[in-house]
Amino acid sequence: MLKNLKYLWYTILLGFFVVVIIYYNKSSDVVMKQSVDYLRNNIEFVGYVTGFEQSDNHAFGVIHLKLTKSNTQEFNKIIKGGIYPYRIKGDIAELYCTVSVERKKGDIVKLISKEQTIYYNPQNTKEEGSIFIITDPYNINFVKEHTVFK
Repeated sequence: MLKNLKYLWYTILLGFFVVVIIYYNKSSDVVMKQSVDYLRNNIEFVGYVTGFEQSDNHAFGVIHLKLTKSNTQEFNKIIKGGIYPYRIKGDIAELYCTVSVERKKGDIVKLISKEQTIYYNPQNTKEEGSIFIITDPYNINFVKEHTVFK
């Protein structure tokens, strides 16, 4: 009898973990879909890297840019629970994304928001990065501490 209760307990525990995993996957799918919807705003720009900061959180950082081409003069929209992965004011922009160890001042960066893609030195390489809505509180605080837009 005790042995049967032990197996029943393990079965219930396993079922609970399966339900939690399914719930987590469905909720993360909703967050990703929202991120994709937010980034379908047709923001496009090209600029060169003037500086960058890198955090200790999976190479997340801030890339500072001097724009050479942009389809908007200003972008600073607010999202509940997160921030956009870029900000623009005049000919200055910032990207909030993974900062590769190979990144250096003078690199050319091209962003196409509807593709959720950043192209690095597109004239010479096929290096790409992804953008997404920033929701991690540590990353949001890092952006607030290192932005030039105070």
